[in-house]
Amino acid sequence: MNFVTYNDEIIEYSFARKNVKNINLRIRADGCVAVSAPRGVPLSAIESFVLLNAPKILSVRRRIKENENRKIKFENGDGIFILGKRYELSVRQSGKNKYAVKENSVIFYLSDFSYDNRAALYDKLLSDTAKREFEGIVAECLPLFPQKISNPPKLKIRRMKSQWGNCRALKNVVTLNSRLAAYDRDIIKFVVCHEFCHFSHQNHSKAFYDSLSRVMPKWKEYDKVLNNKLNYC
Repeated sequence: MNFVTYNDEIIEYSFARKNVKNINLRIRADGCVAVSAPRGVPLSAIESFVLLNAPKILSVRRRIKENENRKIKFENGDGIFILGKRYELSVRQSGKNKYAVKENSVIFYLSDFSYDNRAALYDKLLSDTAKREFEGIVAECLPLFPQKISNPPKLKIRRMKSQWGNCRALKNVVTLNSRLAAYDRDIIKFVVCHEFCHFSHQNHSKAFYDSLSRVMPKWKEYDKVLNNKLNYC
């Protein structure tokens, strides 16, 4: 492992020489830094390149740490969200993993209190909510696109890491992230309308956003909520 020092902070990075033309730097999801460089490039040039990118590396690492600190721990008294409503979580011992939703609270019954089990149960709660609610939300949005979508698209729901939604216009399929079920209906509608706009515009051009603005004037407000990854899920 190599390292440089920037403003009294140590930045470690893995390094490999490859058949590439330029020095490349990648910041992984966990904040680790990987550098690749052409054979023959001196180590001093590589260190300079890392130092040049040090402000970006440290900024990304701070954001990762902030997100980790904000991440729901799924402990007694924590707030979790379903369709934008906050519920107080209660965790109880049980022989079988299951959940119960009350008026203002959610109960997780768990045989093993590990974080992975608690997070998985919340994922199941969101997935079940999505399967129950998303079809109706999609149906509400369809009349906004009478000229663009002749047949109702097939709806798929699954947990996705890097997308809130996905559109395959040629196959008439829209996929929504089950974790959207943590957010309120207007935000879910925004994602649905975003994907429906791709039936006419397969990119994110000005025409695409003009089309989105016509059916969803407040889309920037909803997009900001999702981009900020407010700790709903």
